[in-house]
Amino acid sequence: MAWRNPITRFLCWLLVIYTVLALPWPGLSKAYGNYFRAICRLAFTADDGRRELSFETPGESSPRPNDTRVVIVNKALMHPDGSGPVRNLDVNFGWQSMALLVALILATPISWARRRWALLWGLLAIHVFLLLFLSFCIFGESAEISLVTLSPFWRTVISGCREAVASQLNLAVPILLWILVTFRREDRLTLPLASVLVAKESRG
Repeated sequence: MAWRNPITRFLCWLLVIYTVLALPWPGLSKAYGNYFRAICRLAFTADDGRRELSFETPGESSPRPNDTRVVIVNKALMHPDGSGPVRNLDVNFGWQSMALLVALILATPISWARRRWALLWGLLAIHVFLLLFLSFCIFGESAEISLVTLSPFWRTVISGCREAVASQLNLAVPILLWILVTFRREDRLTLPLASVLVAKESRG
């Protein structure tokens, strides 16, 4: 029977768990948005004297009101009345990639003790990655209000890198982190799925 095939079982459990996690549960998008903004405020609290960051909701008039809007301010360009140029960066990433990472780890046929450790390190790693990527995005946008100076060439490079990474956030990034935090080299002797992945990694 196909169900006895460990790869088939893995794929079935992956589909079930990911579907449950990715469903648009009432209030989930808003709750995650609040959580993500709280994490960002903790991570970006340092004040360098020139830049001011705030993490807000775009507002109900926005087509995606639960996104996170990063407001970037160059203090040197602000007027005493609080007016002046600001740069708004709207982001909406994190939940889908975390849902896939969790589903991949939970569906992997290893001991529950190892799954718990993989979840711990995997979620920590993906939070660090998302915050680093957001920092990279903020750096690129900061050039628009003279916080950093970038030539047209480097603006193009940064924009291209940003788009490339953003396109892989929900698929390639969680899969790579899953492989790194879940599998050991000796798993290729006992897990068919790990054997395939390790073999590809070795050839690469």
